[in-house]
Amino acid sequence: MRPFLVSRKHSAASLHPFLAVLAAGLLALGVAGCGGGASNDDGASADGGASASSPTLNMVTVNWIEGLAMSYMQAQVLEDSLNVPVDLKEVQGGGIAFSSVANGDRDFFNEAWLPTTHQNSWGDLHEQLQKLGYTYRGTSGGLVVPAYMGLRSAANIDEYREALDGKIYGIEAGSPTNENVRQVLDQHSIEGFSVVAASGPATWQRLRSAIQDREPIIVTGWKPHWKWSEFDLRYLQNGKTNQSPAYGPPEDIFTVVDNQFVDEFPKDAVCFLKEFEANDQQVGSLMNTFRTRGDMGKTAAAEQWVRNHPEHVTQWLDEAEACAASEEAVTPLPDDATHSSTSESAA
Repeated sequence: MRPFLVSRKHSAASLHPFLAVLAAGLLALGVAGCGGGASNDDGASADGGASASSPTLNMVTVNWIEGLAMSYMQAQVLEDSLNVPVDLKEVQGGGIAFSSVANGDRDFFNEAWLPTTHQNSWGDLHEQLQKLGYTYRGTSGGLVVPAYMGLRSAANIDEYREALDGKIYGIEAGSPTNENVRQVLDQHSIEGFSVVAASGPATWQRLRSAIQDREPIIVTGWKPHWKWSEFDLRYLQNGKTNQSPAYGPPEDIFTVVDNQFVDEFPKDAVCFLKEFEANDQQVGSLMNTFRTRGDMGKTAAAEQWVRNHPEHVTQWLDEAEACAASEEAVTPLPDDATHSSTSESAA
């Protein structure tokens, strides 16, 4: 069994109060909290048995660095601070992630972009799903170019057809993000372009190479994402959030769960995921840790981030503790919740 991480890293006096009681009780019983099955980088599960107090929590994530980093970090906190065993599975594409939660294979997905990006998956499956809480509020998306390009508006993309070799770079095949690009082209009656599907990392490498050679390039992009701090970029006018029907209004990122989630897992774990919300600083530092991890495994990178940012973890645990201590039941968000249409968003 993996040692109880909080007690391993801190003295009893420095423990978060309710974690100190938990750790003391476990030690008195002679059973250290077991880590669960958070998958490591080669697909094997971390050594550890299921907790006597919680079933294994099955997470799903997609190879988008902001969600990937948050997922591995959340797995560490759930296992090592809340004693909930975790199994984390990576899949290709948001549609698969939605389906895996709806069909009961996974318990939650923390990167549902709504109401626009994942509207089809949510619309098809929302009767089997609930919005537990916000992961991040106020996203943006659109067509992105290096700042040195003269191109300013999506309406003028056709002027660069030859220079761009008729290519705009998207992400994974079948992604709604790629379809957004096609809609922008249709919106401006632009022909002769193809959207090149590739993994996110492959697209960002193309972007890096083009910038190094000061060549023209258009990629699909969004915030939050590390590329904005790495490169000098801009969205194209009339091809971004709030300026194009393809991208709609600013979105929020939600944690979606199956309909049994709230009753199936311990209230402190449910509260942690409901109250968890990352700001720009937190998401940025998480992405940077994962992007620069080199040969370090994802689980190790998450452990490093948790160790180096106790103030953020303590904040989330404090919020989870207050939620769990309430006599009120944990209530998911309304199906149509957005940061602009609920009173919660004013917080």
